[in-house]
Amino acid sequence: MRKQMMLKGLLPTMVLFSTQVAALPFQSIDPRSLGMGGTGVASGSSANAGFMNPALLSAAHEDEDFSLELPIIGARFNDPDDLIDAVDAYQDNNLEANLDTAIDNFNAAPDDANAAVVANAADAILAQLRKFTNKPVQGELVGGMVIGVPSKKIGASLTLNGYAVGGGRFDLTDADLALVEGILTDARNGTADLASNPDVQGQAVGNDVVDKLSSGLDARGALITEVGLSLAREFNIGGHAVAIGVTPKLVKVKTFDYFLDTNTAELDIDTGTREYDDFNLDIGMAKDFNNGWKLGVVAKNLIANDYETVLGNVIKVEPQLRAGVARSNEWLTLAADVDLVENEPAGFDSKTQYVGLGAELDLFDWMQFRAGYRYNLSDSDTSIPTLGFGFSPFGVHMDVAIAGNGDEMAASFQLGFRF
Repeated sequence: MRKQMMLKGLLPTMVLFSTQVAALPFQSIDPRSLGMGGTGVASGSSANAGFMNPALLSAAHEDEDFSLELPIIGARFNDPDDLIDAVDAYQDNNLEANLDTAIDNFNAAPDDANAAVVANAADAILAQLRKFTNKPVQGELVGGMVIGVPSKKIGASLTLNGYAVGGGRFDLTDADLALVEGILTDARNGTADLASNPDVQGQAVGNDVVDKLSSGLDARGALITEVGLSLAREFNIGGHAVAIGVTPKLVKVKTFDYFLDTNTAELDIDTGTREYDDFNLDIGMAKDFNNGWKLGVVAKNLIANDYETVLGNVIKVEPQLRAGVARSNEWLTLAADVDLVENEPAGFDSKTQYVGLGAELDLFDWMQFRAGYRYNLSDSDTSIPTLGFGFSPFGVHMDVAIAGNGDEMAASFQLGFRF
């Protein structure tokens, strides 16, 4: 008996263990940043300096002495062309089973009426396959922890984080087009032509037509783990106090590369993998003007690396450059960040060059409300509004954030202790 199409169940798993990355989009899924439109290069704190800008360890608020953030978790899923809905329709309408049954009935009683049923079933399956070919689906899963000690003299933080960035795209093969179109044409021509179709004849002896379908999901990916030690110090440069920070980090990359056809019953993540051990570096600067204004700039992943998959595709991790500005007082923070370079995708995603706008309202130092908007200069369809909330009594911080625009959804949670 043929296997049922499993792509509906595999898509969420595939997203977590595969990727379309080239130059990874600059974004942090820590909830404060996510809730404020992805900003943080100037508006961040010691709690997320290792993610956004290490220089903030020496440009933090005076009342920050120590932070322990554990856990930090976040997820993002993006289905811009409604691939999941298309796969749902394909399976919920039993299109493969309908074609299978129609051909069996025709072989049992070859006449024009049964040929018409085969034509309708072939036309339906072909139309639905065409609806979701070349449509991407993407996502991220992030987890991490931070131990931070800010100081203008020597600020330091230890960051451990792992993330899987995922994506895939359905590929309708020429062979499937020829197979189904051939059956459709012969069925419309009538009983004689359909009865002589070799694929229809083959099903009569147990070679089901739907088992010959070779279309499926292309998926490439990487699971990346980083251990970074951020160090920062405030320097006097031309009479101006400027904080400079660096984050050397050890990086482990595990790439994935799969093709999942329509008859795939399960995904084995131990196959199609390749592992790399590497090193990279982030450098940031921040200037606190001591009047509520703060500027920041950061360069992440300064060492460009190419990681080849088992199928010969290349996943690139390239330098990222971002600038930010923030204005804060005791109860309100406004922030804006912009990518200074465009990130080119290697696979299924669109280009990214983000502008982020965010605001945080801090009530009584123990409750924070956040809102923001992230706009993609390269592709406005991927812009997204964001919301966040923080609760921080007695040095304990709990932060959550969500973002969504119908196609893309993201959420994150963080528990921290700051003194």
